[in-house]
Amino acid sequence: MTGNDLEYVRSLLSKGLIEGPVLELGGGYGGMSCREIVEASGLMYQSTDIVAGSGVDVVADFETADCGHRFAQHEYGCVLVLNVLEHVFEPIKVLDNAIGLVRPAGKVVTITPCMWPTHSYPIDCQRLLPDWFVAYADRRQDVQLLDSVFEFVGYGPIASFVKGQEVQLPSPWRTVFVERYSRLVHKLFNTAGRGQWAASYIAVGAVFAKR
Repeated sequence: MTGNDLEYVRSLLSKGLIEGPVLELGGGYGGMSCREIVEASGLMYQSTDIVAGSGVDVVADFETADCGHRFAQHEYGCVLVLNVLEHVFEPIKVLDNAIGLVRPAGKVVTITPCMWPTHSYPIDCQRLLPDWFVAYADRRQDVQLLDSVFEFVGYGPIASFVKGQEVQLPSPWRTVFVERYSRLVHKLFNTAGRGQWAASYIAVGAVFAKR
């Protein structure tokens, strides 16, 4: 988890989009979690992971059909699935199981890299682009994707990166001149696509509200 990830969660807390109790998936990897900022907001917090460890309250594998038996159904106001979906073979099953735990009007918050170096814990399976989140919500009758907080984390709303019918990934360059100069150089030397067209670290933040 990065500092930008925590800022995204803080912004959701400030907007009242995260209510308790809160369950966070993948809390046992040894890095930052949201426990401190969630509890500082006065909300009850639990963490889960596939193996026992420091800070893990409940051991559960959300890729299995019976993971929900370890939790009270429809109990949670929010489930945080942060930097988890890229590490599983069946992200749809994980997200389905997370949504099954929140009460009506509850939220499932996801942050998932769409461009990122490989980082196996325990495996690194995929990168999910913005269209994946839109398609998931379109195929589920009981969830709504909240457009107002659908973001490239640290860059801004995804809607501001739409050109025509396509979403453009954020540029690594801070000025238009530098970007165009770089594209020209890479085109001339036939190196296009080698890390210069978009930033190397881009993640998608999405909030699903349960109907």
